[in-house]
Amino acid sequence: MNSRRDFVKKTALGTTGLAFGTLGISTSGAKNSLSTTPNSFQDTKNGKKLFWGDIHNHNSVGYAKGSLERSYKIAETHLDFFCVTPQTQWPDMPIMPQNAHMKWVNGFKVAKDKWGEVRKAVDERYIPGKFVPFLGYEWHSGYCGDVCIIFPDNHGDLLYFDDIKKLQEYAKETGAVLIPHHPAYKTGWRGQDWDFIDPEVSPVVEIFSEHGNAETDNAPVRYIRHSMGPRSTGNTIQSLWETGIRAGVVASSDDHLGFPGAYGEGLMAVYADDLTRESVMEAIKAKRTYGVSADRIELDFRLNGHYMGESIPLSGRRNIKVMVNGKDTVDSIEILKNNRVIYRDHPVDKDTDIDSWEKPVLCRVEYGWGPWGDLSMERICDWQFEIKISGGNLLSVTPCFQAGPFDENRLNAYSCRNNVCEVNSYTSRKQAFAEQATNSIILEIQGSPETLVSLSLNAPAKLSLQKSLGDLQKSNEILFTGPFTTESLKLHRLVFHDNYHAEFSFEDNSAVKPGDWYYLRVKQANGSLAWSSPVWVG
Repeated sequence: MNSRRDFVKKTALGTTGLAFGTLGISTSGAKNSLSTTPNSFQDTKNGKKLFWGDIHNHNSVGYAKGSLERSYKIAETHLDFFCVTPQTQWPDMPIMPQNAHMKWVNGFKVAKDKWGEVRKAVDERYIPGKFVPFLGYEWHSGYCGDVCIIFPDNHGDLLYFDDIKKLQEYAKETGAVLIPHHPAYKTGWRGQDWDFIDPEVSPVVEIFSEHGNAETDNAPVRYIRHSMGPRSTGNTIQSLWETGIRAGVVASSDDHLGFPGAYGEGLMAVYADDLTRESVMEAIKAKRTYGVSADRIELDFRLNGHYMGESIPLSGRRNIKVMVNGKDTVDSIEILKNNRVIYRDHPVDKDTDIDSWEKPVLCRVEYGWGPWGDLSMERICDWQFEIKISGGNLLSVTPCFQAGPFDENRLNAYSCRNNVCEVNSYTSRKQAFAEQATNSIILEIQGSPETLVSLSLNAPAKLSLQKSLGDLQKSNEILFTGPFTTESLKLHRLVFHDNYHAEFSFEDNSAVKPGDWYYLRVKQANGSLAWSSPVWVG
C-alpha cells in the first residue's frame, strides 16, 4: 500500500474538465445558501452537478412519527430530492412476543389508507430545478431482506407481493428501482441474501443508514441502533462486490421521527445533469452515486476519466483522480482495489501555517448538551441566535440538524443574508441520535486573522460573544447559557483549506484482471465517513 508520505507519482489535478467553485453547500442544500455561493461541484465538461437527497425516510404514514406536511417542510429547506417510504408489507412476518408484530400490522393499514395523500404530495411538491420528490414504499422480508421501491414518476401503485421476484418484475414494468436496505444483518433476520438481488432493478445498495455501516463487518459505526442484531460478513457491501455483482452505493436515513436528511443517519449524493426526476433517476440507475454518514463531504472519483459507477474497458494503465472537500479536518482518503487499500492520503498532516488565509476556512457552531439523563431534568431547549461576519465574507452555511427530539410543532431552520446567518433550532438529550445532544451549522468564511465572528444569543438566554478568526485559529470558544446543568454553545477551532480539501492523482500499474473494482473511502477527524460507488475495469 502506498501513502502520501512516500509516493512520488501523485500529481496535481488539472485535466479532468472539472471546475470547482466556492466550497460549501453545492446545488444540494442551496435552499438557504447565500446568493453569492455558486454550485461548488460542477463538471463543466460533461454538465454534471452534485445533488443531495434522502430517499428512505418515515413518518406517521405508517408506524413512525410526524406528519407528511412536516416531513416535506423539513426536506424542502435543505435537500434537493426526497422520498417518504411508508412501511407497507412483510409477507414472512413472524408472530412476536407480546403481540409486538401488531405495530407493523397497524402501520401497514395506515400506509394503505393514506397512499393517495402520499401520491398527491409527490405530485404537488415537485418543482423542477428546485425540489424533486419521489414516490416509493418499503417492503420487508425476513429471508430476502428489506428493500425500498422508488418509482420514476408519481403513478406507482401500492401493491402487495409475497415474493421478491414478483416485486422485481413490477419494478421492471414501471421503471422503478429496488434499493436493498440494512443489508448486513444475518440472512433470516432481514439481512440481504445476495442470491436474490437483481442488478437490473437494484443498481445501488444502501451502505449506511441509522442502523449503521454495512461496508464491512468491522467498519466504524456498527449495527447497534434500531438494531436486529450484529453485522454478518457475507451480507456486507464488500462481500456483495466479491460475488461479481456491480452495484453502487447510497446512504439514506431510515429516520422514524419524520425528519428527512437527519444528521448522522445517512445522506446520498448523485451526479446528475439537472434537478429533475428524470435526471436524478438516471443518475441512480447509472450508479453515479455515493453515500455519507453525517457531514456533506463532497467528492469526485474518476478512473481513466470515467465517473464512479461506470464499467470501463480493460486497461493496463489506470489513472485515478480524486477531489475531496470535507466539512471538517479530513483524516484519511483511501483508494481501495478489490476491497484492499492501495493508496492513502492524509490531509490532516498538511501544514496550515503557510498561505492559510488565501482560501476559505470552516468554523462549526455547535450547541446543545444540557443536563444528562440521570439528573431527571429532561427538557427541550429552544435556540435563537444570529451570527455576523465583519471584515470578511460568509460564503455558505451547511446545516447539521438531527432528528430528535420529535416535536410536530418545532423545526430547525436557518436563513442567511449578506454576512448574517439567523438560526432557530432546538436540542434535547431526549431522543438524541447516538446520545449526541447537539445540533450545529458550518460556516464557510473568506477572511483574515482580523475578521470578526459576532454571535448574538436571544434564547435560551440573552448573551453575546465576539471572536476574531485569529483567536479561533488558536482555540475554540465555549459559552454557557446559565449556571451548572444548563446548555452551552461552542465555536470550534477553524479548519483550514489544506486540512479539509485535497486533490491528487494516482496511477495504479499493478496487475489487472477483468472485474477489478476501485472505490474511494473518506474519513474525517470528527468521524464522518463517505464512500463512492466503484468503477469496474473490464
